[in-house]
Amino acid sequence: MEHNQKASQGPLPISSRIRPGHEEASILIVDDEESIRRTLGAILSDEGFSIQFAENGVTALKAIAEGMTAGKLPAAVILDIWMPGLDGLEVLARIKSDHPSLPVIMVSGHATIATAVKATRLGAVDFIEKPLDLNAIVQAVRRVLAAPQSQLGQSSALAATESSVAVHAAFDLSRLNRLVFNRQNMRGTKFPQRTLAHSALLYGQGLHSGKKSGLILEPLPPDSGIHFASVSETAIVPAHVDFVESTGFATTVRLEQTQAETIEHLMSALSAYGVTNLLIKCNGEVPVLDGSAKEFCSLFEEVGVVEQPGDAFAIKVTTPVRIGNDKEFLLIEPSDDFTIDYTLRYPAPIGEQHFVFTLSGIESYKREIAGARTFGFVKDVGMLQQQGLALGGRFDNFVLLGEEGVINTTLRHPDEPVRHKILDAIGDLYLLGRRLQGKITAQMTGHSDNVKLAKQLALMLKADR
Repeated sequence: MEHNQKASQGPLPISSRIRPGHEEASILIVDDEESIRRTLGAILSDEGFSIQFAENGVTALKAIAEGMTAGKLPAAVILDIWMPGLDGLEVLARIKSDHPSLPVIMVSGHATIATAVKATRLGAVDFIEKPLDLNAIVQAVRRVLAAPQSQLGQSSALAATESSVAVHAAFDLSRLNRLVFNRQNMRGTKFPQRTLAHSALLYGQGLHSGKKSGLILEPLPPDSGIHFASVSETAIVPAHVDFVESTGFATTVRLEQTQAETIEHLMSALSAYGVTNLLIKCNGEVPVLDGSAKEFCSLFEEVGVVEQPGDAFAIKVTTPVRIGNDKEFLLIEPSDDFTIDYTLRYPAPIGEQHFVFTLSGIESYKREIAGARTFGFVKDVGMLQQQGLALGGRFDNFVLLGEEGVINTTLRHPDEPVRHKILDAIGDLYLLGRRLQGKITAQMTGHSDNVKLAKQLALMLKADR
């Protein structure tokens, strides 16, 4: 309330009460709405920052140029997207072209995930939605100013390990929960750590939410692990079984307000490609794409996967672990490889299907598993949608089965359903953060069973000294 009152009391001072550590830190606020400028100015002024204002993109670029000439470049820019004349993305592109290390925080009340993705691609260090959470603004500015200058404005041509830090100046990387690499016990086969060669973008639709969805995939440094974040929330949730919130028809991880749903297909592909360090930004649900992991593989092939310093050891299973009952069970036993032997038994038209797959390389995964799609039955669709699920199910993103067989497509494999079950299991079990070294025998299991086994193995990892 105090901030709103101050925002209506005439012009704001250019500087006031600069706190230790923020001396001479000037924030340029660019927004065509005067009320927004005043509110942001008031809150940041109270935090001890010097404030500058610009009502449009032309004025902002002029202020930055004049500041550069005078040796007083702003410490950061808060930039609205929707403005007359030059829009925020155009202004962002010009700022990053002329001043790559100048951090820009984007704000918008009408942006789609595609807009947020583009802003990040252009070099924005954060993206905050309107109506603005003033605490989120303050935290974003503090994160930006706390980040070393060397972490801002890196060229995308730099090595992935270096460029990853540059892209994520808005995130405090020290807050990443590196539980996977804190202690790699039960060590099996040694693999190199890997990340993507550079950032990647992907759009689609959520299978269960039905909402437009997208992904921003960004490299992370060695020993980071895989993490999920959202466009607007500050919490970063590790892609780890300890953070699984639900397994009803899909696997969901959550920390505070940050949630990532239907992650199993992406995690499966990451496991196959050996990616160990990655930040994944999405708006609540990973897009289903065609219902398989095929398009994730294509994306990784296009972007490239690079090796990093440091090792990632497979989790070597030395004692058999079994969960379930006679009808539905998972059993993992010692083995030199990671093999899944799966038996599926459904009424016609599926019947009994059996497939054995060893995750020995990318090519066999792409050929045998990656293209296997999610499947569902006509009789279940109505029930799922009544529960608020499968709202994004279309005729091109899953295999629909009726009493006589497949209704909407042609199977990619005669036994595509059992192969998809293996795809899901690989993804769910990669929520341990490291590949498994063991043989799994599975029968009629799903996400809940996969996660139960992963949790049991996680307990063994914690107990192993």
